[in-house]
Amino acid sequence: MFEDKGLDCVFLETHMGMRKHCHMVYECVPLPREVGEMAPIYFKKAIMESDEEWSMNKKLIDLSSKDIRKSVPRGLPYFAVDFGLQGGFAHVIEDQHKFPHYFGKVCSQI
Repeated sequence: MFEDKGLDCVFLETHMGMRKHCHMVYECVPLPREVGEMAPIYFKKAIMESDEEWSMNKKLIDLSSKDIRKSVPRGLPYFAVDFGLQGGFAHVIEDQHKFPHYFGKVCSQI
């Protein structure tokens, strides 16, 4: 659908707030093709600069060869982004109070 209109898309997944209640948001954001081609670079940089400076978990998890369920330990909050059909990145959220719920939307606006 997006390809016919000359657009690319990213899929954003945020899974937070599991102590109070499970809350997961999955969004599809259409982007102009030129921006979509650069999206992996923007998101990689933003994820590497996000959250805590020192973390217990790996900052950037590459999802190009494995599924999110096999990449992020069960029960931990995470943010994930997929770039169309080519895989993407995930990030385990260390401090849910400091990690903005709108993180992926800001990155996709760049």
